[in-house]
Amino acid sequence: MTKRRIFISIKQAGKRKDYITKKELVLPKVPLNLRELISGIVQINVVEYNNKAREPWIMNYLSSEEIENQAETGKVGFGEPKNSQQADVTKAIAAALTAFEDGIYRVFSDEKEISELDEMLSLNEGDVLTFIRFTMLAGRMW
Repeated sequence: MTKRRIFISIKQAGKRKDYITKKELVLPKVPLNLRELISGIVQINVVEYNNKAREPWIMNYLSSEEIENQAETGKVGFGEPKNSQQADVTKAIAAALTAFEDGIYRVFSDEKEISELDEMLSLNEGDVLTFIRFTMLAGRMW
């Protein structure tokens, strides 16, 4: 079982600036398909979230870039959890896979869309994967 170092870029449809540009991610094993890739990424993020929830804050602050990025998503905050409950990996993976199936986000590798969860992947060391999140429109008609 070999590890694979990839980069993740996250964009929001309609925005010129990337929300996250080339965040390095080390996958514990090479995913065979998109389902395994999403599951691995979610698992890494849940572990980071659960560990972050336990770390005490000495002094909270946000950089101007963090404020700008968070403002684009509609909420600016310090990322402190409202409760001490740990995130459930299984539920988080299920939610991420459902969101993909529902078209909430799309995944691209080298400008090519990966459209099926069970589509075989060929990830090389240092590849950049782009996740594009789509914003749902809600509210009144203009």
